[in-house]
Amino acid sequence: MIRAYVPWYLVRNYLAFAFVACLAALQLAEARDRRYRLAALFALIAAFLGFYALAPELLTPGPAGGEMTFLFGGAALMAVIVTRVLSRITRPGHSEPPQSDGEESLSYRMGALRRSATRSDTGMPLRVEFRYLIFPLASLIISLFDVPLFHLLNGLALRTPLIDVPAQFLMNDYIAPTALVAVLLAMWFAGQTADERLNLQRTVLRALIALALASITLKLINEVYFRPRPFAFDNSVRLLFYHPSDSTMPSNAAAICFVLAVAVWLRQRQWGRVMLIIGVGMTLARVVGGVHYPADIVAGAWLGGIWAGLVNRILWLDRPLDAVTHVAHHTGLA
Repeated sequence: MIRAYVPWYLVRNYLAFAFVACLAALQLAEARDRRYRLAALFALIAAFLGFYALAPELLTPGPAGGEMTFLFGGAALMAVIVTRVLSRITRPGHSEPPQSDGEESLSYRMGALRRSATRSDTGMPLRVEFRYLIFPLASLIISLFDVPLFHLLNGLALRTPLIDVPAQFLMNDYIAPTALVAVLLAMWFAGQTADERLNLQRTVLRALIALALASITLKLINEVYFRPRPFAFDNSVRLLFYHPSDSTMPSNAAAICFVLAVAVWLRQRQWGRVMLIIGVGMTLARVVGGVHYPADIVAGAWLGGIWAGLVNRILWLDRPLDAVTHVAHHTGLA
């Protein structure tokens, strides 16, 4: 299916890019020395910039969501395997907490689960952190001045490469989504202690559940409601992207970015802030690039944020999620 729509060299470039990005993200999460962290961060930045420079069809239709997931999953699995192998080679004496047999390993893991379950921060209540009414009021104002605000932002396009290049870098279908999932991958393997790592893994799994629910809701909305893209009836739109033909509201990009970012932010503030910055950058670039109205972004952000908040409130999910992390731990995937 990929071959029918996407040139092989683009698939090859993306696999290489995703592999290097995942490898660097894992090193960044695991590194304890500042020099190694800087090296991993440099490799991560170089991977994104290199892919942007070496993929000239970056702003044309690419793999669909399912195909992108398959490609990224393969690259991430290769990165995990390489990291595990290198870890065994370079640190032959390193091991998990002392274990004499499988039963002790299980008791150690389940003890970590019970200790983590008693922590007050695992069931962080949903609180309105946008000073109660700021975000709703901002959403209302953006919706009221939707078209004028769009023309104001879109008027920045095709004036200078200082705006066009960053906008094209952020708005395409590859860069920001890969960055967000790379953050989740790093979170999955981060953490100094068993409790901390378990909390991070719970957050990742909750974010993925919220993503699935938001994606289903997005699909249902698109089946019953269609809003044309800004360029459909307005020749004055300055387009920095290809011509998407699906409904512009709610924004798919905004829903995906914000459901992941908010789901993480509700439980892990530092990681969540990074993801929110990426999401805001991508969605703002899509308005500047002429493929979304500001209200589309707001609708997508609300859709993603609501599902993230709802999934965060389901406390009984911890038990089945802990079972998943337990299996992943014993198969070398956590």
